[in-house]
Amino acid sequence: MRLYVMRHGIAFERGEWHGEEAARPLTEQGKARTRAVLQALRNTKRKELKVDAIWSSPLARALQTAEIAGKVLAAPVSTVGALACGAALPALQTAFLKKAPLPARLMLVGHEPDCGALIAALVGDPDGDYALKKAGLAALSGEFEAGGMTLRWKLAPKDVIED
Repeated sequence: MRLYVMRHGIAFERGEWHGEEAARPLTEQGKARTRAVLQALRNTKRKELKVDAIWSSPLARALQTAEIAGKVLAAPVSTVGALACGAALPALQTAFLKKAPLPARLMLVGHEPDCGALIAALVGDPDGDYALKKAGLAALSGEFEAGGMTLRWKLAPKDVIED
């Protein structure tokens, strides 16, 4: 399978947001930057970005990021509770069994440090630093199991667009 792991875009800081943490949204800059990153990757030959489905954390900032990705990449978006803060490979594997078979090209949208830890587990390098910047993205291929994937690329927004 081809797996894309994306961290949510720039959200309001905790001190700027007065609602519930789960409802903390992307800023306008965060929405624009996320859209720009996805559009740039969709249109490049070097880093093919095509997905069959997008699965997102239910937290507002991740879900907004996933919805932007869904529009740019013309893919359906659904929420997966196991992708909320604290997501780990074993819990995701259990949740994904309920959604079997997995799409051939899947994007997961979540949070840090979860995204980096998930990539580390999937490539079999639990001590590696695979943290993603906000609106950063990584592509992996292989089997969705510990050590079963190869990291194809990992990009920060500055690698894709000019700020």
